[in-house]
Amino acid sequence: MSEKKPLPVNEYRHIKHNIGNGKPTILAFGMSHCYSCLAMSKVFAEVLEVHPEFQIYSIDGQKERLVSRDIYKLKEMPTQIFFDASGKEVFRHTGAYKKVVLEIILKKYGFDY
Repeated sequence: MSEKKPLPVNEYRHIKHNIGNGKPTILAFGMSHCYSCLAMSKVFAEVLEVHPEFQIYSIDGQKERLVSRDIYKLKEMPTQIFFDASGKEVFRHTGAYKKVVLEIILKKYGFDY
């Protein structure tokens, strides 16, 4: 059995235009040396294998601290921020989820899971 891989890390400046583009979006902030962050990233990667149309982006909250701290006011990692199709923040969570819990949340916030 192969090892699950985390999401590739994106630079915020390359993906911010996708927030509010008519599709719900998730920004998953984490750090490369954080066990919970990597675990959450792997769960999101599994979801994207089944639903590549979802907009789920991993952002290094430490490297992009001006974004994580100043724009989104994050204090802990991992934090996931859910946006609706119009770009309005509808939910945020700090910590890691198991996949079954994430599936419920995805359905609730407009992802056709």
